[in-house]
Amino acid sequence: MASSSYVPAFPSDHAVDEKVKGYIANFYATSDDRSKNEEWVDYFLPDAVVIMGDKSAKGTEEIRRLRQGMWEQVESRRHKPEKAFPGSFGGAGGGGDGVAAEYMLHGSLDLVTKSGEQQAVTWAGRAVLRDTDGKLKYQLYQVYLHKKST
Repeated sequence: MASSSYVPAFPSDHAVDEKVKGYIANFYATSDDRSKNEEWVDYFLPDAVVIMGDKSAKGTEEIRRLRQGMWEQVESRRHKPEKAFPGSFGGAGGGGDGVAAEYMLHGSLDLVTKSGEQQAVTWAGRAVLRDTDGKLKYQLYQVYLHKKST
């Protein structure tokens, strides 16, 4: 599993699968590594939807282009997922229809642009994970972004 600094806090009164915790931590560690574009794209189902702020993508090719664009102006980034709020909406495993986990989460992101500008962003998001042949993959990953004033 990735560094524990990538594991958000989960409610103490809700059992959370360690596989889901590890998946989340590894996803954010991969997100922060510009050399891992293909590994990042592989976190999503072929028909997944990704929405980040005002940008969106559906399917592997669009998600790949979105990922590449995320690094065009960015030199480095560091996600700090703070808390995750899992939900259960019926069915075994939390959601029926093959949903392994659904959760809301929030955190912060520190980044440095290629021009050297440091930016701090807060974010909140919604994620739907499906279990496909024993592997977790995002079906939906939607993030709301807020750039902090400096």
